[in-house]
Amino acid sequence: MALYRDIAAELARRIREGRYRPGERIPSIRQVAEEFGCNKLTVQKAFDALKRDGMIENVVGSGSFVRYPEKIAMSGEVFDFRTSYISEAFFPLKTAKAIFSDLFDQERTQAFSPPPVEGDPELIEALGAFYRLPTQRMLIVSGAQQGLDLTAKVFSTNISDSILFEDPTYPGAISLFKARHFVPLETDGPDLEEFDRKLTPAIKLFYAMPAVHNPTGISYSLEKKKALVRRAERFPFYLIEDDYLSEFNPRPDPRFIDILPEKTLYIKSLSQTTVSGVRLGAMIVPESLFDKFIYAKFMSDIASTGLLQKFATRFIREGAYARYITETHVRIQERKRRLTGLIAEHPFLSIPHDAPGYNLWVKSDRSLSLPRVPWTPGEEFSFSPIFRNFFRISFMHMDDDTFDRAVTYLRNLLPHAFHHEN
Repeated sequence: MALYRDIAAELARRIREGRYRPGERIPSIRQVAEEFGCNKLTVQKAFDALKRDGMIENVVGSGSFVRYPEKIAMSGEVFDFRTSYISEAFFPLKTAKAIFSDLFDQERTQAFSPPPVEGDPELIEALGAFYRLPTQRMLIVSGAQQGLDLTAKVFSTNISDSILFEDPTYPGAISLFKARHFVPLETDGPDLEEFDRKLTPAIKLFYAMPAVHNPTGISYSLEKKKALVRRAERFPFYLIEDDYLSEFNPRPDPRFIDILPEKTLYIKSLSQTTVSGVRLGAMIVPESLFDKFIYAKFMSDIASTGLLQKFATRFIREGAYARYITETHVRIQERKRRLTGLIAEHPFLSIPHDAPGYNLWVKSDRSLSLPRVPWTPGEEFSFSPIFRNFFRISFMHMDDDTFDRAVTYLRNLLPHAFHHEN
């Protein structure tokens, strides 16, 4: 094999193992040439190969940097344990049909009229009442991702260097913000000593999923929340509270938005608790930032779909949403019981936290032996090597018949998916 290929393979190995992390500069061509005892032209060919493979990129005048992952998560092979949504098979079709029929009968073409930029006032009131949220600074967004995108626009200057993340965390946020700074999670929230160490004057935001975290399923303790609030009161940073699946948290505590609203950006997606096609959510921002977010939203999309907002208003007010969540919770418990029993059959697999929600965060004591798997590997949620042997199983994206067959498929797959001990 040509020397430049050996060099490229070694640098790629270091990137995969986390020695060079996304956003970090790798050694210069001169340094690599000295390390491998070759000329700079050979190293340049190795760098060109890594660029073609999408592993590094050049920044003129600064050097070569490890690229952030830009792949779109694909659904799993054969049976989908990757997609973290609820199957549309469970959505109350008759109720939805009746609501839409009434909307067209009563409003006719006005059903298609666009709402104000901040959202339909009736939906804002309905969400405020259902989730016990303030409505004065609420925006209707098309989901959590748009809420994060608006945040990136408002805090655009040096955003990668000014935001802290949990480790592990939501892959969409990692890609959007080009995440660089991470704080390890403990069973009740972030490691506060590490948080304090990373809390430099440059930090303006802390992104958190404090209720039913994705992917681990943990929820912050009230003590950890109060500790973070005290820091947000003392230092000039805001808390981004991404409310992922708090509806399924059996012991809900006060939220950041309840404790410190003036320093909290609260985001709630309805897509995660209804179906993926209901692209709606709510965002609440501090009064000092409200005009900036309104402007960013206006420049992004002017308004989210009015018809869907009218539907969601009625779906909530008529009690259908609450019933749907209750029914979904029952399905989650039954499916989780079956999957945890299946995982318990394999001593090398464990579930570190008995957590609510419709994901299982699984740890393996063995390395993976298959090139493709139907679940989400831990490395998609973290750059840290310690999560290489973790994976997330999401189990609500299938109808009942498909899920029954998927459990059988998983039972047959697991014994062969990991390397056996020697």
